[in-house]
Amino acid sequence: MQAPFPPRDDAGIPLLTEVLDLPQPVRKAEAAPPPPSPSWPAPAAPAAPAPGPTDEDGIETLRAAILQDLLDRVEPLLKTRMRASLEVAAARALEDIAYNLREELGRLVDEAVQKELIRRAAVESKPLPPR
Repeated sequence: MQAPFPPRDDAGIPLLTEVLDLPQPVRKAEAAPPPPSPSWPAPAAPAAPAPGPTDEDGIETLRAAILQDLLDRVEPLLKTRMRASLEVAAARALEDIAYNLREELGRLVDEAVQKELIRRAAVESKPLPPR
């Protein structure tokens, strides 16, 4: 019998610590500045940290992407395990039905044999009609 839970090191279980390469939504405030005019030298821009999902739309987009990724990984496993469970359940049900049918047929055959034996005994024990 299989264990009710998969082992902890099952390779099919997605890890929540994986780094996902998701596109970051571009907000209007973070849009790229217009290119500098050619007559003025371009000012040196300080290196800004990568924008993160700080607004609610970005968080919802990230949440939806993570959930979709998890669903894409878990769904095939669920289908496989459900299919295996259904196959086992169907096989058990068929075995039970076959067993019950054999029992019922055996009982019917025993009854028929008993009735036939009783009928033959009755025919043999009848006296012959007078001539």
